Amino acid sequence: MLEDMGKIKQVDETIVRARSLTTFLYSHTRVLALMRKFLGKDLVRAGITRFSTTYLNLKSMLGNKKELGKLFRSDELNEMGYLKKDKGKNASKIVRSDTFWENVDCAVNFFEPLANVLRRMNSDVPAMGFLYGCLLDAKNDIAKRFNNVERCFKTIWEIIDKRWDNKLKTPLHLAGYYLNLYYYYPNKLEIELDGTFREGLVSCITKMVQEVEIQDKIMDELNMYQDGMGSFGKDIATSSPNLRKLAIKILGLTCSSSACERNWSDFEKVDSKIRSILLHDRMRDLVFVKFNSKLKQKKENKSRDPIEKQVPDILEDSGNEWITRVASIEQEQAQNTEFVEATNAQGQSSRTTIETGKRKREIQPRRKTRTRKLIDINECNDDEPKLASSSDSEEDDAHVDMDQESSSSHSSDSDNSVFDE
Repeated sequence: MLEDMGKIKQVDETIVRARSLTTFLYSHTRVLALMRKFLGKDLVRAGITRFSTTYLNLKSMLGNKKELGKLFRSDELNEMGYLKKDKGKNASKIVRSDTFWENVDCAVNFFEPLANVLRRMNSDVPAMGFLYGCLLDAKNDIAKRFNNVERCFKTIWEIIDKRWDNKLKTPLHLAGYYLNLYYYYPNKLEIELDGTFREGLVSCITKMVQEVEIQDKIMDELNMYQDGMGSFGKDIATSSPNLRKLAIKILGLTCSSSACERNWSDFEKVDSKIRSILLHDRMRDLVFVKFNSKLKQKKENKSRDPIEKQVPDILEDSGNEWITRVASIEQEQAQNTEFVEATNAQGQSSRTTIETGKRKREIQPRRKTRTRKLIDINECNDDEPKLASSSDSEEDDAHVDMDQESSSSHSSDSDNSVFDE
């Protein structure tokens, strides 16, 4: 969704201009030091995906609008002389442009609601029961940001619906939304009138529960859930255990694997050549000590942004196109793939031509070539051809073989030597 939004002409032009500004600031050491002095931090941030990086940087630029204006109006930057060059003039023009900042604000309003959904999905909390509702909230949030003027957000809604309908309306997502109390009871009438949620839940029941008797019990227990009898976590849990087990399975699912981390990487670090003589129990203890230290570190960094990549120094992120202004890895791979396919196609056609030529040359017998060459030689002779002995023919054959191995520049001289003999 974020990628499709980035392809909108207005948003794409804004991103390009914003990148040119950040690359100017990070291309010169003195300018970078002065920028950090005015902002008190780095302007560029790194995200877990390309377009989450785009959102984070546009948001950062919008939040530091006043500081950037002061920077480009300062005497210190003017005295450096960089603003007299083309890139400096362009960067100064961008910062002073009101239209640019309006477009940045518009792009942030497009990206931010969906970025919040991405944060929720990439967290450690199971999110299957929240994805459908979060996308609904994101659409409503976008509409509110543009004062419910449909022409301003219609294109964005179409992008969201296109991706949503294709991939994010599976029976699991529908059942998760249906079984989530946070969304079900406030929107009960709307959910019950729309039969797709009930159908999604029934589909999950038939696939996740094999016994027909238990399936029937779950369907009966759904009536208690609809009527809101007692507390879903206490009273109804004792009277509807089958529905409770199913709800725990569905609502306990995650929507992204980025927050999940297994201990196989730690096992590989411990199981090195140096430690290969360790006993199995001791090695297993080392693995879990390493993994527990990671869990402790994750708990300490719980306040960090899930969509932001942790980089000690932003300058070390060589793949960040907001600093290097280099095309992303995905674009490079796509271009390389197209180039390789085109090259393979050309190579295949050239190989076919070469192989065809080889076949033609292989079809012609070698003896026939010699005869043709002797006939050409005899045609050059004014006298009548004489019968050659067996020794003469062997010498002629040897000379012909030498002619084939020699260069074309000496072919006529070789032929004359054969004739003289």
